[in-house]
Amino acid sequence: MAKQRDTVLDAMRGIGIVLMVVGHSGFGGTGFIYLFHMALFFMLSGYFFRPAQDGAGLRRFCIRRVMTLWLPFVLANTAFTVCNNLFLKLNILTGDERILDLPGNQVTQPVTLKDIIGRTVHWCIFDGGTQLGGALWFVQALFQISILYALVEFVLRKVLHGRDVQTAQGFVSGVLLILGWHCSQTGWNVWGLGIAASCYSLFYLGTLARRVGQPPRKVPVRAGIAAAAFVVLLVLLPFGSVGLAGNQYPGWLFLLLASSAGWVLVYECAHLAARLPRLGAALAALGRATMPIVILHFLSFKLVTWLGLLATGGEAYLLAAFPTLFTGGAWWLAYTAAGLLLPLAAYQPYRMLKTRLLCRLRR
Repeated sequence: MAKQRDTVLDAMRGIGIVLMVVGHSGFGGTGFIYLFHMALFFMLSGYFFRPAQDGAGLRRFCIRRVMTLWLPFVLANTAFTVCNNLFLKLNILTGDERILDLPGNQVTQPVTLKDIIGRTVHWCIFDGGTQLGGALWFVQALFQISILYALVEFVLRKVLHGRDVQTAQGFVSGVLLILGWHCSQTGWNVWGLGIAASCYSLFYLGTLARRVGQPPRKVPVRAGIAAAAFVVLLVLLPFGSVGLAGNQYPGWLFLLLASSAGWVLVYECAHLAARLPRLGAALAALGRATMPIVILHFLSFKLVTWLGLLATGGEAYLLAAFPTLFTGGAWWLAYTAAGLLLPLAAYQPYRMLKTRLLCRLRR
């Protein structure tokens, strides 16, 4: 029988992926979202972590992470590289230097077969990435953290002869957090290892959240706790934001406080959303499509920009504006809708095919 999914945790993932897309859409409240939205995913991954009981279990865990994280990172960046010249013809990317007048944009050159092969080798060792695959930094960091956490857990269990290793893991996460903060201050982030060092502690917080658990609560209590967490985040907001993609945050304590408050806010909101069947189902569907949305939402934004250019008569090279061109008003709503719904629609045929194949294999 298929394993029953936790609708609340799926809703948490759904809320998280909505916040990620909104954060890239030009929404005015991006600073607030950035306080916790990506930390939420690292904590969720820690929440689901199960330690390997033996060497075979550790190997299976590592193989699963290779298939579910490393391989999508490589394939997505390689696919964007293969399509580079096509994207140039369609103005999704551009070689027009006028694009540099828009902050955060870059000029793109055509690639050869040699370029594709060479860059794919770099993707395999997490050396760089593509513009349209920019959100995949999270997949890289999660792969590094989950593998390292599993290895440390396995070694600690051996050294401590099966005794509880939570305290020892807490010490390791604390050391890595201080190291990650030092990397943040110096700007060192080779192969994304600075990010991995900082976010290891968030993965650890997720394992703590699972251990602590949550008692049943009534709706007013959940709403009150969510409101309190929201206030904590509002208090933290004037002191800075969190940009984990660049390993930038005001301080290690700030990171832990903001991430914990964000977890509480989303956890309680997910419980409340689960009480509304349609809303809970919609968030759960988005939560199950996290990887396609991470990979495709920047590309999906181009549809909105293209329609906007048709309506306003803008020049074709502006389609390459990254991540969005139009701001103000309700443009962020249009970008968010495209960034969520198009990848979700593209994911459904794959999901149906996968389900059929699994059913045949079980027979």
